Amino acid sequence: MSYKEWEAVVNIIAAVVIGAWVIFEALTNPPATVVVAASRLLWAILYGVLFTIGAMIVMSILVSIARREQFRDEKADERDKLVGLRAMRNGYVVASIAGVTSLLYLAFGSNAAEAAYALFFGLMLAGIVDAASRLLYYRIG
Repeated sequence: MSYKEWEAVVNIIAAVVIGAWVIFEALTNPPATVVVAASRLLWAILYGVLFTIGAMIVMSILVSIARREQFRDEKADERDKLVGLRAMRNGYVVASIAGVTSLLYLAFGSNAAEAAYALFFGLMLAGIVDAASRLLYYRIG
């Protein structure tokens, strides 16, 4: 697998791990206010970024050891740009649906914390769709 494919795999794993952690926290200790929910979700985003950086470093080291040469990203060509654009389009559709869903939650008088969680998980799903699309497009293209 190429560096870009491994990057997509790490992004999917990070989103699933952080999403599972947020679900666990929400079910075991439901937020009392919107402020608590929003701050938890902001911390989850920070942890997700840190997890992704750490996992990319570990992945690069392990793949370099396995290949016995430095594992680095290749220079982007037209195919990489096309794959990125197509994958981003797929993720954008999911993110748009998440935005509409969270607005509908608010428009129908639901709990604002639930709307925040709907938006958060919709954006996490958009990230997974983007990464999975990149992985799929690299594999079939």
